[in-house]
Parts: sequence; C-alpha cells; structure tokens
Amino acid sequence: MEQELRELRIAFSVLAEQLRVQNETMAAKDAQIAVLTEQVAKLTAQVEELTHKKNSNNSSKPPSEGRLEKPAPKSLRGKSGKKQGGQPGHKGTGMKLRNSDKTEEHIPEKCKSCPRLGQCKMKCCNTRYEYEVQVNTELIAHKVMGCTCPLSGEKLQGEFPAWITGTKQYGAGVFAFVNTLLTVGYVSVDRTKKLLSSLGIPISTGAIQNMLNKAAEKSTEPVERIKCKVTGKDVVNFDETGLRAAGFLHWLHCACSGPWRFYTVQKKRGQEGMEEMGVLPEFTGVAVHDFWSSYKKFKNMFHAMCCQHLERELVYVAEIGNQEWAGELRKLLQEMCHMKNLLADGGRTFFTDQELQQYMEQYDCIVAAGLAANPLPEKKPGKRGKPKKGKIRCLLERFQDCKADILRFATDWRVPYTNNDAEQAIRFARVKEKVSGCFRTKEGAEGFARLLSFISTAVRHGISSFDACLSLYNGTALALVESWQD
Repeated sequence: MEQELRELRIAFSVLAEQLRVQNETMAAKDAQIAVLTEQVAKLTAQVEELTHKKNSNNSSKPPSEGRLEKPAPKSLRGKSGKKQGGQPGHKGTGMKLRNSDKTEEHIPEKCKSCPRLGQCKMKCCNTRYEYEVQVNTELIAHKVMGCTCPLSGEKLQGEFPAWITGTKQYGAGVFAFVNTLLTVGYVSVDRTKKLLSSLGIPISTGAIQNMLNKAAEKSTEPVERIKCKVTGKDVVNFDETGLRAAGFLHWLHCACSGPWRFYTVQKKRGQEGMEEMGVLPEFTGVAVHDFWSSYKKFKNMFHAMCCQHLERELVYVAEIGNQEWAGELRKLLQEMCHMKNLLADGGRTFFTDQELQQYMEQYDCIVAAGLAANPLPEKKPGKRGKPKKGKIRCLLERFQDCKADILRFATDWRVPYTNNDAEQAIRFARVKEKVSGCFRTKEGAEGFARLLSFISTAVRHGISSFDACLSLYNGTALALVESWQD
C-alpha cells in the first residue's frame, strides 16, 4: 500500500512539473503572439500609409511637392451631372467692345473703278470689329532751342522737360513695359533684355534690374497704404509659402482681403516672420488660414480654419480604413457650404438659430462616433511617455477642440469656406521659381514682393499692370491707391 502511494506521489510530481513547464511555454507563446500582433498592426498601418500616400488631393501638402510624381486629378467637388462649359444664365466674359479708334470702309469691288462713285450714297450693311496691336519703338531727340530776341537783344533758351534728366535715358513706356514683364509675366531679366533688343531697344541687364529696383522703391509708400487697408479689414486671408533668396529658404507671407493684396518676404515662417510682416499684431478681425499653429498664437483676433484643407484630410482618412464618419463629416461640411451659398443668393445673411443648432448637433454626433471608433491607445506597463494617438485620433480631436473656428463660416457669413483667396495669391512664387529662377538677394525678393503688392492690387481695382507701372514712374501711385474704393 505504501509502495503504491509512493508511486502515485512520484507520478503526481512528474505531472505537476510537466504542467508547470507547459504553462510557462504557453505564457511565452502568448507573449510572443502579443508582440507579433503588435508588429502586424504596425506593418499593416505602414502598408496602408504607403498604399494611400498623402498628396495635394487628400492632405494639406501643396501641389508643388509632388513635382514629377503628381497624382491623377481628383476634385473634391464631385460630379454635378451638368454639361461642360457655361450654364444657362451665365453672363460670360467674352470680348467686350469700346469706342472704335479707327474705321475702315469696304466698298464693293466693282465700285472702286466707277467714275460716279462719289455720287452714290453708301450705307453700312454689316459691321465687324478687330482688336489689333502695334509695337512702335521711337527714339525721341529732345533739343533745347535758343535765340537772341530781335526786340530786346536778350538771349533766350528753352528747357528740357522735367523727366529728361540725362543725355541718354529710357522713357516711361519702357519703364512700365519692363516692370510688367518682370512682375506680371515673371520673365527673367535676361529674357527681358533679349525681347527689348528684338524690338530695337538696346538695353543692358543692369539697366533692367535698376528699373525694377526703382519701381520697388517708388512703391514703398503706396504699399504701406495697402498694408493699412488690409489691417483694417473685418476678414483677411493669410498664407505663406517657401521662396528661395540669397541661396537660402525664405518665406513669402501674404495677407489679402477682396481686391487688396499685401506681400512680404521674411527669413522665418512662424510667429517671428508673421510679426515682422506687421499685419497680424495689429489685426482685430477674423483671420482665415490653415492649421499652421503659429497663427493661433495671436490672441487679438478671431480665427477661421480653411475647410478645404480639412476635406482633403477627410479624404485621406476615408481611403486608409473603415472610417465612415470621415465621409459623413465631409458631406455635412459641403452641405452647410452649399446651403449657405444658396440662401445668400436669395438675400439671406445668416442661418437661423434652429438651422444652426441642427447642423451643430449633426457635427457633434459625427465627431463623437469617430472618437468612439478611434479610442485613445492604452499605455503599456514599463514604457515611458504617452502613447502616440495616431493621425486619425489627432484629426478628430482637432475637429472637437477647434469646432468654433472650423464652423465660423456658418456662424459668420462674412467668412469664406476656404482660404483659396490667399492660396491662389501666393501661387506665383512657384511660377516665378520655374520660369525665371530664384532671387540672388533678400532685398531683391522683398522689392519684388512689394512691387507685386501694388500691381496685383491695382489690377483688382480695374487698373492695368502697365498703367500701374506708369503711375509709379510719374509719381501718382500714392494718389491712385487713396482713390480706390473697397
């Protein structure tokens, strides 16, 4: 009996040891499975991110970053079902006629040799119009004449016009033409020289650069006036983009409202550059911009976020995973914008409290659903620091925390849905870079930005860029700016 008990104890001990080993093995495998599961999740996220790369269509990345790897076009607006081209009721912007400068009459061919042509009473059967351009180059010799008066014997001599200051110089037309090519046309100095030479005007690259510098200097006071106008507006769009000058990356800052445009070039992109620009520190209205955090550091104003940037972010979220809330939220934003425009066309200037409350509830419900579908990650024992929230969770928290700024276009109808006004205003920086290259000096970039502030504002007030440059030459630019109405 004792022998049997002893054998049972031995067998039990063996089984207990086997069970312990098996439990340890299972625990090790469970830990290994957890590690592999985490790795699979990370690799899956990387695959999704690589498969659905961020570009200018589904994020805040500018189109210029794509360079040669640009994605296929994908509009955020979607298909409307309408035919291409102008829609019924569209006013159109075709060729408009003014009073003709010259009239040519075309008589019948048989009448040209008729001896009684002068006795016939011709009448106009039809009229057609033709716009024509003539490029005439003139070399004007200004001669000062003198004589001795036969009555008094006094020696008399004429005087040169006030604008004739040297033995050889270029006139106002050349000055305006050169600066129009350099700014509006983004033509390089060397190409401008070749173009003028082809028109019979001998000129050096140094003379062309001097004309640009002179125009930039003369535009200082008018642009200061433009800056004051922009600063005093109720709603202003802001944006910035990179601009290479003096071999380093600088930043072109833009502030625009309606027809007013103000540009400046700074070494910094963030708060320091914005303060040196001089508009945001004094501005007290509504600043429309993207989610660049430096704008939010200015507390003396209201902020409004560009919803088109958010739409692109929502497109990206919808592409990388099962995130139904992203499509619903994007649809809601578009619906609010469409309804606002529709009601504004009918004379409305605001949403009623009931309409606004309904939109706000839908917004909160969708964001809450997104937060529930993307909970905060749990902190792992022994791992320092906060766990990463992830891009989707951060985007959702942005929608939650910045709700008032995102929906300001709905609560204040003066505020636009997008920041397209400023984004389009700075697009010339990429064109200038590609067509005529970068700036050799920061002063040159600043002068170009200042001159373009004046010319682009003038064009939006109905003044041609050529006439705007003429006003700089004649010294009437400041009076011209002060005469402009909003």
